[in-house]
Amino acid sequence: MIKKNWSLVYSLIVFFADIVLFNIAFVAALYLRYPNIEDPLIYLEPWIILNILFFPFTIGLGVYRNIFQISPKMQSSNLKRFTFYLALTAMSYLFITKGHEYSRGVIIIFLLAQYFLLDISHVILYRLNKLLLNKGFGKRPVIIIGTDKTAKIFVQKLKLYYGLYYHKIGYLRNGSSLPADKEIEHLILGDISEIDEIIQKYDIQQVFIVSQSMSLKKYENVRLICEKNNISVKMVSPIIYDLINNAKVNDVTGVPLSTIKGRYIFDKWQAFYKRSLDLFSLLILSIILIPTSLIISIIIKLTSHGPVLFKQERALFKGGRPFLFYKFRTMYDNADALKHEMLSKNESNGALFKLKHDPRITPFGSFLRKYSLDEIPQFLNVLKGEMSIVGPRPLPLKDFDMIKNGKMNYDWYEKRGDTKPGITGLWQISGRSELTFEEMCLLDLYYIENKSIFLDLEIMFETIPVVLFGRGAY
Repeated sequence: MIKKNWSLVYSLIVFFADIVLFNIAFVAALYLRYPNIEDPLIYLEPWIILNILFFPFTIGLGVYRNIFQISPKMQSSNLKRFTFYLALTAMSYLFITKGHEYSRGVIIIFLLAQYFLLDISHVILYRLNKLLLNKGFGKRPVIIIGTDKTAKIFVQKLKLYYGLYYHKIGYLRNGSSLPADKEIEHLILGDISEIDEIIQKYDIQQVFIVSQSMSLKKYENVRLICEKNNISVKMVSPIIYDLINNAKVNDVTGVPLSTIKGRYIFDKWQAFYKRSLDLFSLLILSIILIPTSLIISIIIKLTSHGPVLFKQERALFKGGRPFLFYKFRTMYDNADALKHEMLSKNESNGALFKLKHDPRITPFGSFLRKYSLDEIPQFLNVLKGEMSIVGPRPLPLKDFDMIKNGKMNYDWYEKRGDTKPGITGLWQISGRSELTFEEMCLLDLYYIENKSIFLDLEIMFETIPVVLFGRGAY
């Protein structure tokens, strides 16, 4: 049982080891600064605050996401980010509360000590994990679709980032005109048409499609076969790399194209935690959202004719459950009637209509859009349970008529309906209006197959600078 679920067991070991070492670092810092301290309990308050910050910061900054797979170098980078944000928050807290009775020296020593201890612990546990991987703990047999130099380089990256976690069985030809790389010719197992038999023969648990193109329709049969066998298939291409890097996910394994079945109990609990996070966040944010909404409503009424709120029926895919979507009105009152006349000027594709210098937008509306303040009323949708804070972006029902089967078959778009729509998501922190519809859908697929409360917290953290600096919005 432990061997089969080793990735989860290992992640828990790292997490609890970090908690212990985190607290050891605080005690060590206290006694290093004051060797003869008589009453260490006077530092109880900052100790409690630091422990409270530990969970949301490590989770929100992705310290434990894919910890079973990633290299010590990447883990160290995550720990540096965690230490930076922890230091910033701890020092700000002491400044705001005027905690002069607490030595800044203790906090500085603690921050350095906890980083050092956690970093050393991660390296030791990583090496232990490598030894156990050699004994079959958590190792995943994989095949690569693609036989050219790009496929060989991808496998090298897999080994660099994930060590022995992915056990390469071999390669399949994908019908490309590019010649097979000579170094991997002896590892070619057959053609893409033989994938079903090869999956059964080698007990494959993961398939990677490595292709320079994004002709996803070409691999439709691969996806269906993988879904039938309940295994994951991921698409890897230069476009995918750019998307994932811009989304700050830094996952070299690509975007999932298949849906893994048999996770219903897990998904049920995950939905409960996701809803709890939404309501808790809404409660905290309401302190800012309510007065801000009142001010924005007054300015909208004073600067242009029409209602304060813009309401529109939206859904995640054609035929999906529609709901009434709320935004602050940013356009002139007759904007929707003019949209049909402006379709030929659309600067996006698929079901997205985007125009950088849209004449229908009011001057104040342009300001609201730049800093995403027009999205605030969607927290009403979250309160009603129609949306979540993090999730794929819902689209106007009539815009789905513009979708055509091109790079992706339409049923791939429908996979966006496997979760609730959201206010923010990977699309919003990765370029927003600058991305194409296909790119948005690929990021949605990545989110849906990797969704967790941890990833939601990461996206929330990354949304803050995007909103503050108005990146990619118009």
